[in-house]
Amino acid sequence: METLQAVIGKRDSEFTGLKGQLLKYLGTAFFFTVFGLLIVAAGERHTAIAPVTEPASDLFFACAVSLYPVCACASHLAKMTRAYRAGEKFELAGVVLAAYGREGAARAEEEQASMLEGRDLVLAMRAEGTDAVVDRFGRDGAFRMSRAVYLLTIVAFAAIFVAMLVVAPF
Repeated sequence: METLQAVIGKRDSEFTGLKGQLLKYLGTAFFFTVFGLLIVAAGERHTAIAPVTEPASDLFFACAVSLYPVCACASHLAKMTRAYRAGEKFELAGVVLAAYGREGAARAEEEQASMLEGRDLVLAMRAEGTDAVVDRFGRDGAFRMSRAVYLLTIVAFAAIFVAMLVVAPF
């Protein structure tokens, strides 16, 4: 196995960045959808449990759409808030970083592309982009913008969850 690792070299996980977030979201949605369909099938097979399986399957379908984004945003928000309150550097929301940190990321790529590669270069670009956003809006402003993005996403997907549960019986 070590020989194979030496030939292949160090690999980055495919579960990083936007692609990784989409793969995790789709995997979670797939799991809840399949489980919801299994519950529906159980209700059709055993009519005695059908009254319980219909609401349960509706719940699983609503979770398929909204559970991962809500949990991911809540986790990022909690981690970011802890770091902010401790006076440490915190990771900005991707939307804020993409909107306002491009110049810093481009500068880091230009300066460090020859020395770094792969994940290390991405981390350096993210750090430079974060510094550019903090320089532009201040630490408090960057935190407020990222917090707003996370809260808005949580509220939007919670509303979708509720809407799916309300619409499902009709």
